[in-house]
Amino acid sequence: MTQLFFGLILAVVVAVGVAATVIGTNAHGRQPDARRGVVPAIATFILVLVVIAGVNSYTVVQAGSVAVVKRLGQVVTVFEPGLHWKLPFLDATVVYRTQEIVYETSDNPGASNADYSDYQVDTATSDGQQITARYTVRFRIRPQEAASIVNDLGTEAEVVEKIVKQNSRVWVRTLLRNYEASQLYSGDIREAQDAITVQLRSDFEAEGLELLFFGLRQIGFTEAYKQAVENKQIEAENIITKQNLARQAEFEKKRIITEAQAEAEKQRLERIGVAQGQAESIKLQAEAGASATLVKAKAQAKANRLIAESLTPEVINWQAVNQWSGQYPTVLGNSSQFILPGDLFGVPTSP
Repeated sequence: MTQLFFGLILAVVVAVGVAATVIGTNAHGRQPDARRGVVPAIATFILVLVVIAGVNSYTVVQAGSVAVVKRLGQVVTVFEPGLHWKLPFLDATVVYRTQEIVYETSDNPGASNADYSDYQVDTATSDGQQITARYTVRFRIRPQEAASIVNDLGTEAEVVEKIVKQNSRVWVRTLLRNYEASQLYSGDIREAQDAITVQLRSDFEAEGLELLFFGLRQIGFTEAYKQAVENKQIEAENIITKQNLARQAEFEKKRIITEAQAEAEKQRLERIGVAQGQAESIKLQAEAGASATLVKAKAQAKANRLIAESLTPEVINWQAVNQWSGQYPTVLGNSSQFILPGDLFGVPTSP
C-alpha cells in the first residue's frame, strides 16, 4: 500500500505540472482557461500510474535468496531465485538471504568484515575472574521456513537482532561461568565452545535457522590476572630449573662413581691378568726346565748305558794296558811279592 500511496502522489504531481504547462501555453496573454488543462492532466495521471504499476508488477529474486510475498499484510507465497510477476501496489516482498551469514563480536566492530558485527561480551568465570569473549557465528535461513520467519520474527536484520545476537550473547555469558579462569586461560576452550554450540543449534532450529559454525576466537583477561599467571609460571619454571639442576648433579655424581668403579674394575682385571700371566710364565718355565732336566737325564742315562755296553773285557784290558805306568804293583804281606803283568791283564779263570 505504501507503493500505491507514493505512486498516486507522484502521478498527481506530474499531472498538475502537465496541466499548468498546457494552460500557460494556450493563454498567450489572455485569461488562462483551466478547462484546457484537465484532459492532459488526467491523461498524464493515468500514464504515470500505468508506468509505475508496470514497474511494480514484477520482481527479480537473486541467487542465494528467497522472497516472501505479502498481499495486504498476509503471506501468500515464496519466490525462488528468478523473475516473478506480482500484483502491483498490493503485493510486497521480503527478501531473505539463504547463503551463509556471519555475525561476529570484537573489541572494534567497525573493523570487522562480517555481515553483522557487535561488541565483545563481558562475563566472569566460576572463580570470579572478569573476562571478555570474542566469537563468530555462521548461520543461514532455511528457505522452507521463510514464511514462518516473516510472521514470527520479521526481516533478516530483525532475525539477527532477536535470535542470533540475543541468544548467542546470553549463552556465551551464561555458560562461560561454569569454567575456571585457568581452564580458559590455557586455551582449552573446546568444551565450552561445544556446550554453547549445542544450545545455539537447538535455539536456531526452533526458529527456522541453521547453525553452521560457532567459534570462540579469543578469551580476554584482566592485566592483573595475566600478570599473576605470568608470575606463577615464572615461579614454576624456576622450580623446574632447580629440579633439573638437581637431577643433573645426581646424574653427574652417579657418572663419576660409575667411572671410578669401572676404573677400579679395570685395574683389578689388569692385576689379575698380570698375575695369571706371571704364573703361567713360571709354570711354563718350570715345565720347560723339568723337561730339559728330564731330557738331559735321559741323555746321560743313555750315554752311561752305551758306555756300559761298550766296556767288554777286551776293552777293559786294553784300557788297563794304556793306563799302565810300567811298574808292577806290590802285594803286601809277610813276604814281598810282585804281581806279574800276566796276572794283571790275564783273563781270570774260573776256579
